[in-house]
Amino acid sequence: MSAVKNNKILVVGSANQDLTSNSDVLPTLGETVMGKDFATACGGKGANQAVAAGMLGLAPVEMVCRVGDDLFGQNLLANFRKVGVQFDGDKTVLKNTPSGVASIVVDGNSGDNMIIVSPGANYKLTAEDVREAVTKAEPAQVIVQLEILPEVALEALKAGKDVGATTLLNTAPAPEGWTLEDPGMEFYPYIDVLILNESELAKVSGGKESENEEGMARSLLDKGVGKAVIVTLGARGALIVEKDDNSIKVSQSQEPDDLPAKKEPVKNTVGAGDSFCGALASYWSTGLTLAEAAKYACGVASMTVRKDGAQTSYPTYDELPDCLKLDSVKRQKMSKPTITFVTGNKKKLEEIKQILSKGSEIPYEITNQKLDLPELQGDPIEIAKEKCRQAAKQVNGPVFTEDTSLCFNALNGLPGPYIKWFLDQCGHEGLNKMLDGFTDRSAYAQTIVAYTTGTEEEVHVFDGRTKGKIVSPRGSLDFGWDPIFEPDEGEGKTYAEMSKDFKNSISHRGRAFEKFRAFLVGETVDKAVEELEAAVSG
Repeated sequence: MSAVKNNKILVVGSANQDLTSNSDVLPTLGETVMGKDFATACGGKGANQAVAAGMLGLAPVEMVCRVGDDLFGQNLLANFRKVGVQFDGDKTVLKNTPSGVASIVVDGNSGDNMIIVSPGANYKLTAEDVREAVTKAEPAQVIVQLEILPEVALEALKAGKDVGATTLLNTAPAPEGWTLEDPGMEFYPYIDVLILNESELAKVSGGKESENEEGMARSLLDKGVGKAVIVTLGARGALIVEKDDNSIKVSQSQEPDDLPAKKEPVKNTVGAGDSFCGALASYWSTGLTLAEAAKYACGVASMTVRKDGAQTSYPTYDELPDCLKLDSVKRQKMSKPTITFVTGNKKKLEEIKQILSKGSEIPYEITNQKLDLPELQGDPIEIAKEKCRQAAKQVNGPVFTEDTSLCFNALNGLPGPYIKWFLDQCGHEGLNKMLDGFTDRSAYAQTIVAYTTGTEEEVHVFDGRTKGKIVSPRGSLDFGWDPIFEPDEGEGKTYAEMSKDFKNSISHRGRAFEKFRAFLVGETVDKAVEELEAAVSG
């Protein structure tokens, strides 16, 4: 079986906030016990698989899920941004709805646990939602699990088939009280690749765990699975039973013999199956056969069980040992999502790249494009949003714009976004004369960065401001209105009199792009976790 022709991966599934308490003993009915420690983590089978794929960076990954408008939802989305997983900002967050939560209590001695999952927003994801998302994305692969409503999971698979995608279903958690072939809920015709563990295989096939795994897998192909059944076998790797023309091909994949992680003890198997699914789709997208991709995916899963946690144990591509990295030809297919900066000025592009490169690496490539956009009037933020929307229509993809204003407080914010026109018409002296009748010469410089992932997506705005006052021109006259703006933090100097590094450290522009950079790398994750843990412990 050859791999799919293009490489976008769309994951449809759940996203949960995991809340884990550790104790020396699990409570009995009506009992209260004291815990030892508490931890929060991003989870949910869908989110786990999307993050596992996104961290490898072998293909663009998009997540279709629903979260609430709460701290948990903010944390989950910030984590997606941090690893480069795309999502529809407007539709993913549901107002007045709680995010999905998994409350976990773990016996620190035995490892036994008790879990209550409150699906929250996950069960608000509808069949109409997923069909719209799949149709819009036109992905190469659609991956679905069963932590969302079954009719929604089925619709995602149907929509995937309708757009020509390869569909993968991971039957976790295995269905209780219904099968994949109930009347009106027949899954098999819409599944290309079915991924199960040993217990799920027995439950779905109607067999017993003691029965022959290959035989049970073959029975699922007979029921209508289109291409392959993959059975994950823990330390034994994965069994692949796939259709090959008019015959059935059976193979077993295991992690490479020279995988360094094999020498380390197993710590935690939570999320290992999800890491396998995400890695399988990622490697398969590069042109490998399914069996080859499964071998690499086994290696990734083997690495994850040597660390604590689920998503926190997933490796990036750079963290992989050589035996899990692709050769130079296949690596050429790796790519980060691209964001277009609307400018025709190459020097400006390089300057922005430099600003965005400070701190954590952003999971995107920044390119530029000069566009002919209409001149707009109105509030600076609304102008920035509309300009970004117009740019997205022309670029047909993720885009960001930059708009700068100089606002005189005595004039209620004018010249504002029209400062370039005022400067051309009035010059530095003319701008000063505009305030001659006022005692208030205070002003603020403002840069608004507007960013959107598409024409119908939410526009995010990042506002950077520096307060100061308008003065007679001092310093070089070659930098726009810099000679007449003296920041409060400028040690008595105008922008034009400052060194470049000092100016950037206090400038409105630097502040706006720092907020944008933090958004792209998901740095709000740490803040959200700190606030969450403080709220829970308090």
